[in-house]
Amino acid sequence: MLIRDIYNRIFAETKEMEKNDHAISDDLSALLKDVDLQKITDEEFTNLMCQACAIGERQGFVSGFRVFAKMMCGALS
Repeated sequence: MLIRDIYNRIFAETKEMEKNDHAISDDLSALLKDVDLQKITDEEFTNLMCQACAIGERQGFVSGFRVFAKMMCGALS
């Protein structure tokens, strides 16, 4: 898929990707801060995974929009 190729060849190796990784790590750390993984129920684990996925999805959307905006500015200049 073309979008995946653009991501893998252009975005994945930038400093912005590194910033995104740190932002996601910070959000996930906050999410898991008070969780006792030894005593968590299956339902609580499922909820945590859904929240973790939402964090990644949100950051991916923001990053994707930034890349799109840069591409559009480059195409228009």
